[in-house]
Amino acid sequence: MNINGTNPYILVIDDKPDEISSGIVANLEDDAQVTVLHPDDIESTHLQRANLVLVDYRLEEWPKRDNQASVAFKLKSGLSLAVVLREYIDNVNATDKTVAFALHTAYLQELRGWLPELTAEHVLASLNNLEWVFPKTGPRRFAQMVILAKAVQSLQRQWPQNVGDFTKSMKNLLKLDEAARWADRCWNDVRDCRIPNFEMPGRSYRIQFIRWMLHQVMPYPCFLWERHWVAARLHISLNSLGRVVNGHSQLAIDLEEMRYKGELADFLGHRWWRGALEDYVWNLTNGNMTNKNLLDSLNERADEYLESIEPNPAIVSLDENFRPKDEFTTPLEAVRIQPDHWPASADTAWMEIKDVIRQPASLAIVDPLDFAIINSDSDES
Repeated sequence: MNINGTNPYILVIDDKPDEISSGIVANLEDDAQVTVLHPDDIESTHLQRANLVLVDYRLEEWPKRDNQASVAFKLKSGLSLAVVLREYIDNVNATDKTVAFALHTAYLQELRGWLPELTAEHVLASLNNLEWVFPKTGPRRFAQMVILAKAVQSLQRQWPQNVGDFTKSMKNLLKLDEAARWADRCWNDVRDCRIPNFEMPGRSYRIQFIRWMLHQVMPYPCFLWERHWVAARLHISLNSLGRVVNGHSQLAIDLEEMRYKGELADFLGHRWWRGALEDYVWNLTNGNMTNKNLLDSLNERADEYLESIEPNPAIVSLDENFRPKDEFTTPLEAVRIQPDHWPASADTAWMEIKDVIRQPASLAIVDPLDFAIINSDSDES
């Protein structure tokens, strides 16, 4: 175990701790203190220390539970156990300690049911009083665990002590540079995304901030944009954007300044401030935001010829799993959709007309105002 007191503490609960312990510890020990326990061995001190508790979904090897006569003690899965442990820590935690709970499972397919793959992890968490659901096959799961645990640890220290400090503290948590030209625009975007109502300090509000970021902000194009929306706004290909971000040009420096670096940054990959990008494009082109003028200005700052994209204007469309497609389209070739759990504060969700026609189930989420477009295209085909 890493005994560095500055590292967060992650408690892993599994019915086969001996089988998974070495792998978990090997992947986390450089950045976190880790303890792996069977449910029988959990003590209050473990929960009191934890910043993040990871609970296995299938708890099959638990003889003490199975031998209980009362059905009230037969916690079938990690979902049930997480509820019990959260209630316990909330009731006995006299130090006002914030603890995040997440599921760790190899059976996400079984759990997600009708949920699209892209939304399963955060929507399942939201529906089950958890902060996240980590698939055991997720390629970035260990890095994400550390980011989440460190965010909980950080919020414990930085949370405002009174309501009057909230705005300043929130900007600090988001690392919104108030000296930046675009700071006010970005803050207005943040406020539009319905910051949880923090009427008083406390652990429940810290958890609400984490859930707001993980469940409502970072998975969607809200005040932070994922790379697809950035490329569409700059009107360059994803490949060109990737080269720029990984390079050392002036454009790379500009984008780095606009990248989100606050709490939970990079949990789902890089995100950029939407307001900063809108302000950047306006000022870079002196308000003359034609595609040619924008591309010429970007090429100059990138010191290379960037690949422009054809759709004009370019929008990001979603596939049947609500993943952003790498090929951009135009509003003439797409319709607005209203997916379940898509926040009202997020940018409009679009799906290409051809995809809706090919997947009739998608008709249920098409904006009613766009039904006529679908019917017209169906008749023509």
